[in-house]
Amino acid sequence: MIALTNKKTAIGKEFSFIPNRHKPYFEIDENNEITSYKREICIDRVELKARLTEDDIEELTSMFRYHIEHDVKPNGYDLITYVMDLSEQFGVYIRIQPFIQSKVNAKIQLQSKFTNNLQGNSPHMLDLLNRHKWFITRLDVAFDYTTPFNTSAYLRRHGGQKQTNFDTSSWAGSMGNYKRTANDSHYDRKAENELLDSPFINRFEVKFNFLESDNMTFSNLNHTLIANRLLAELFIPCLTYSYFHEQKVKTNRGQKEFIDLIKRSKEADNENYVKLLLSDSQWRTYRSHFKACRDDIEDWYLHNSHVIYDFLLAHH
Repeated sequence: MIALTNKKTAIGKEFSFIPNRHKPYFEIDENNEITSYKREICIDRVELKARLTEDDIEELTSMFRYHIEHDVKPNGYDLITYVMDLSEQFGVYIRIQPFIQSKVNAKIQLQSKFTNNLQGNSPHMLDLLNRHKWFITRLDVAFDYTTPFNTSAYLRRHGGQKQTNFDTSSWAGSMGNYKRTANDSHYDRKAENELLDSPFINRFEVKFNFLESDNMTFSNLNHTLIANRLLAELFIPCLTYSYFHEQKVKTNRGQKEFIDLIKRSKEADNENYVKLLLSDSQWRTYRSHFKACRDDIEDWYLHNSHVIYDFLLAHH
């Protein structure tokens, strides 16, 4: 089922025609007509790497103020790194090591101030991104909702994947594991930033890892690969409109509400805690229903892929 994302076909129409699973995404008026959307999407952070020449390094270090970091190796070699912290000014952080033939020696991090055009991007930064052969190693895609954090839930990609849980956030996987193609986080943005001035406070974020061989660059963004990875994510922004609302299942420990199982899953460090309560067939049914209720974030990404990378365009 395709998520309804075209405002011309949804705004002003009767709310009743919306499939139940998509109702959390719309605001309605007193006439039961759709007036606006209750979810947004953005690129939250990007990390890129490149192989710079000696001339490239000299040019870059002459453009921006930098400081030098020293890392003395066990063999006595002093590894010098040029650090250009432009986070406050542009939302950009650059690290460059001296030129070594064929070595990846430069890393650039684009933070939310840059990717969400919160300050207006410098032509110097855009020129820097366009002139060198940067390949993307990390891409964070964020989906924001007006629904409360505690009414939504997600299942990890794999039942045994470790997760860290707090009252207003949960984090699955480790960004240090570059063999993993994606990691998830779900958190209350208002709890993280009390000064946040936005109704979109409930965030589900997918952090992608890419290898150089994936050839993921700004000039050659493989949206199909990103969408296929998003398809594996199981996130429900509002359980009230899902199959699980008021549904019960007989478990190894008696009759349980599905919502209760989901809450236990959110609180547990390992999803298999819930799996132990169900038979194999019940577990498969549980995940299949969760999948049927999930937000079609891959469609939402594809429908908005032409605008969420606008930070790469010059703004006058």
